[in-house]
Amino acid sequence: MTEDLAQIQQNLRCSVVVTTWKRPALLRNTLASLLNQDYFNFEVVVVCDGDDAGVPAISREFEKESRIRWVFHPVNRGLPAGRNTGAREATGDIVLFLDDDVVADPGLLTAHMSHHLQAACGRRVAVISLPDEDRQTPSSSYLNQRLHEHWKSMLEFLSQTLVAPGLDSVGDEIEKIIYFGLNSSMRRDLFLSYGGFNEVFRDSDEETELGIRLYMAGFDFVFEPRFLLTHKNSKDLTAYFRCCWHASGALDLYRVFELGQRNPQTQHLVSMYHGYLLNRFAARLAWHFSGPLLAASKSLERRANRSRSPWLFSVWSRTVRAGEYWSSAKADGCTLSQLKRVAGRPRCALTFHSLSAPASDAEATHCLSPNRFEKMMRWFVTFGYKTAAPAQWLKDDLPKKRIFLTFDDGYDDLYEHLLPLAIEHHLTPVIFLVADHIGASNRWDQQSGLRPRKLLSWPQIREMQKHGIEFGSHTLTHPYLPDLPQDQLLCEVVESKCRLEDALGIEISTLAYPYGGVDRRVRSAVAEAGYKLAFTNLPGPNWWNDPLCQRRVEISDRTSLLDFGFQLRTGYGFKQSFSERLADLERDIPTNALHSAAGAMRSFGHYLRHDFARGSHKKDQG
Repeated sequence: MTEDLAQIQQNLRCSVVVTTWKRPALLRNTLASLLNQDYFNFEVVVVCDGDDAGVPAISREFEKESRIRWVFHPVNRGLPAGRNTGAREATGDIVLFLDDDVVADPGLLTAHMSHHLQAACGRRVAVISLPDEDRQTPSSSYLNQRLHEHWKSMLEFLSQTLVAPGLDSVGDEIEKIIYFGLNSSMRRDLFLSYGGFNEVFRDSDEETELGIRLYMAGFDFVFEPRFLLTHKNSKDLTAYFRCCWHASGALDLYRVFELGQRNPQTQHLVSMYHGYLLNRFAARLAWHFSGPLLAASKSLERRANRSRSPWLFSVWSRTVRAGEYWSSAKADGCTLSQLKRVAGRPRCALTFHSLSAPASDAEATHCLSPNRFEKMMRWFVTFGYKTAAPAQWLKDDLPKKRIFLTFDDGYDDLYEHLLPLAIEHHLTPVIFLVADHIGASNRWDQQSGLRPRKLLSWPQIREMQKHGIEFGSHTLTHPYLPDLPQDQLLCEVVESKCRLEDALGIEISTLAYPYGGVDRRVRSAVAEAGYKLAFTNLPGPNWWNDPLCQRRVEISDRTSLLDFGFQLRTGYGFKQSFSERLADLERDIPTNALHSAAGAMRSFGHYLRHDFARGSHKKDQG
């Protein structure tokens, strides 16, 4: 035994929770593999979820093994309830959840516990790892075979997504797939304090629902990429996926209307009101014709199994999924008017830096001349736009044409050029301050070759605060946060918040990531510090996405009035807006030939739009 492993086992005890019901042969293999672990400081809590004639014989086989304890539910209550019971009965520091149809590699517990020991400095960590799929029975049909292949490819996609670093480790794609369940572990006291699994989700989605809940609360999800668990899969996947798709319709209603979970996992419920036009149209049709879709899916299933056509499989899967999902949602009494009310509007945020005439090409991407800024703000007001304060931004019913106006770094030219316009037009922008450099200079810009610039002083900040301008944190010293060790990261986000709150006498609830630098660990630290809203440098609108990874588009001296108009409406400039629409078209249209055509249009349009926008910018400057 290595010294590191001995240290782990001395400090942390693991409770493995295994929920079982009517699969005694598979359970026997699961328990045998757990007793063969190279980590010895653990217990196994087996929860028998209901009457099961096979379990007493299995329990007698392992009665001499003191590390296994048995808990019995009188009636079947579902997997989430069984896992919650196991966690309450457990005694370990860490709880790891397994099912009764898996076989564990001897190094499984060591891998999980090593991640938790490394996070012993107070980070709230959830360790997740994917199982390797081992099909136990031959596929009963062509559709079963294709669904198994689809599931394998989905696991590969999940693995690639979860291991991604930097900005790719946060955002919509992660939020859609983040989960906590099979082969996942966390501190037992934290699991219980956050309510565990929601037992309403006994048919589907319990793992993703808890995953997104923990993620939003600021847990740092650590992914173990090795396959240290084998899932012995013998399900009829056609029936299984039908059941899951049907359950998701009603469960998404519950999540959105009862739990208030408006996030990428539940966006599909209001897909007819947001996104690309073709997708909205398809969702509306599926809503109205869910019954005929289900009827058609039966014929498609027979034809696909007979012909073994990949194209028919694709049509069947889309048809049955839409039919099951929307028929379930409508069965619960949901109406289109309710969905429209809850969908809300996309929200756009703009970011500026210095309001000064740029002295070089490099500064033209960072600065905005005061005359151009004044022209933009008059456009802003003339077309009925108003600014949104942080408290308004976080509400679900943000009025139309409310824009979040932000300024990074806190240059002192804002006092001269922003404050008068803010007073005149009743603007409430947010300025993100570098707390350790108030009244000093922009050292981080100078390191990039830009000229020294003075930053706002405390008297200027307090004067601006009197006129409704709000302030947020841009950290303590403006570092690239993903590069910092954990103690420095916490200092940057916590100390800056405390200093600004002490000086201004208000809660600092917003933060802008310097250079847009955020990953899962940084996001977790920001959530732990108590921020409610944080902004990246990614362009685009915000709609049902992470409050701590909000998008905003940057305005500089290279931004034309045409671009500015598009940014107010869409969160993108003219070039970006056109490119995004073509990218949506390229992704969603059904044939390879049309995919290629849309891609060619997007490539050609890039150059055309570049020349057009450049000419428009020169005209605007003139």
